[in-house]
Amino acid sequence: MEEINELILNNEQRAAAVAKLFQLIEMDTEIIEQYRANGINDAHVRQYVDIRNENLQKLGQLLDARSGEPPKTQNSFDI
Repeated sequence: MEEINELILNNEQRAAAVAKLFQLIEMDTEIIEQYRANGINDAHVRQYVDIRNENLQKLGQLLDARSGEPPKTQNSFDI
């Protein structure tokens, strides 16, 4: 029974982490789009892109861990 409770807790923690990463990725994307819409695409914007890419990679790892499969590729997006 204790193992079941641990699995439930792990799933809840993973779900919370996935939700938070989605939120962070969405916020970073909005910031990047705002800067670029104003003609700004400097090192500061690149930092947001890098952070978003790190969060996308973490999200992929969490989702792969959930399915029990090893990560297939590392994606990097430069939208």
